[in-house]
Amino acid sequence: MGKPAQLTRTHRILIGVVIAGAVLIAAIGFTGSYAAVRALAEKKGFGAFAAVFPIGIDAGIVVLLAL
Repeated sequence: MGKPAQLTRTHRILIGVVIAGAVLIAAIGFTGSYAAVRALAEKKGFGAFAAVFPIGIDAGIVVLLAL
């Protein structure tokens, strides 16, 4: 095996930009999903549980994707 490739400063900056973009997109998706599922849960009569229900749904999705 050869010597591993060295990342230049430009590569590190680009990786940081990609990671920041991915986190921003994930945050936008989570916010939209949370709002929609919470509104539906409130409409269906979940009461106070409606605020945490969307987090459980998203956590379940993450776990199933990880499996």
